[in-house]
Amino acid sequence: MKSKSYRFILASALITTALSLLIGGFATVSGKNEKVARVDQQLATIADFIRLNPNSPVSAALDIASEQDFNITIALSSLSGELSIINESQLPLTQLPDPPTIARSLISPVTVVATENYRLTSLDISGGDRLLLAQSVKSIEESFTSNLSRLFGFTAAADIAAITLSYLVLRRNTRRLEADSLARMQRFLADASHELRTPLTVIKGYSEMLGKGQIKDSADQLRAFERVNSEIVRMENLIHDLLLLAELGETADPVEEEVDLSELVHAYAHDFQVLNSGRSIQLAIDPEISITGSRDHLGRLLQNILNNISRHTPSDAPVRISLRKTGKKIRLVIEDGGAGLPESSYRDGIELLNRFDAARSRSNGGSGLGLSIIAAIVHEHEGILSLRKSDLGGLAVEITV
Repeated sequence: MKSKSYRFILASALITTALSLLIGGFATVSGKNEKVARVDQQLATIADFIRLNPNSPVSAALDIASEQDFNITIALSSLSGELSIINESQLPLTQLPDPPTIARSLISPVTVVATENYRLTSLDISGGDRLLLAQSVKSIEESFTSNLSRLFGFTAAADIAAITLSYLVLRRNTRRLEADSLARMQRFLADASHELRTPLTVIKGYSEMLGKGQIKDSADQLRAFERVNSEIVRMENLIHDLLLLAELGETADPVEEEVDLSELVHAYAHDFQVLNSGRSIQLAIDPEISITGSRDHLGRLLQNILNNISRHTPSDAPVRISLRKTGKKIRLVIEDGGAGLPESSYRDGIELLNRFDAARSRSNGGSGLGLSIIAAIVHEHEGILSLRKSDLGGLAVEITV
């Protein structure tokens, strides 16, 4: 339960982080690109105006920059590599970029990495000189860095909120589940104590009578000892079943192995046929159906169901066992032609620590915990247990995994 809670909280944090970074990162990068595009548009405006005035490119560049109030550095690069600043801005352009960078800037604006990064557009003008148009992107990059910091801060806050909310939701659900589990446990313990009280009362009564010599006849004494012995056996069965239920309920890491369920059902069905030769038994078991789980516990599940049929139905009542796999779902149905259960007992999703028809279990020597064990094993394998009326006339136990 705790591992599932931790996985849920971790998944919530990861999803929140991914969504925050994806949406916030997209918005931050888009904002930066939009600002850079505005810088490029200013450079393109000056370049286009220069191309319209090829005879006086320097004057045209100065005029449009002044008219539009563009904060752009305009420089002239001669064939000899000398750099002359024509229009100064906040960008300190002290040296020429490398030739490949200038060559690329003749085609489209490029970012030049320097002490202060800037966008550059170049134009060839008469005489073999080049006119360089540059605008700083320092403020854009500072804003981008600041936005990223805020994004990470927001993501951390969102993660904390998601983890806190997930924890509160899980704690509320866990408390409700614990309350339900406690109520079932209390009912279960009440039933178990009642089951233990009956044989203890019988044993105590006969022991006192035998100890005080109140049973004189040897035949009566023999019957008394047999009765005490039968109640001791019954108590042993009850304690064994209680220990098994405790094992099923408390095992944090259940045994997981690949179990050939088809072979296992066939084996128990064959044993049942040998011990119940007077019954008509129909088998419809698909081959090679496997499940990950505990072979011992699955065997106990089959044993309990078939033992219930042997105890609670006539010796000639028909039995039908089917095992099918549809898609990823495995469906096991074991039906009998006995008297069945009271109508109120037929239902889906049988809970753990639940019992039915305890009087019938006592009269047949059972512990009364068979259904609890079956339900616990089904729960261990993440399946669903249902009880319904069989068309054979009795009970149909249906397990879907």
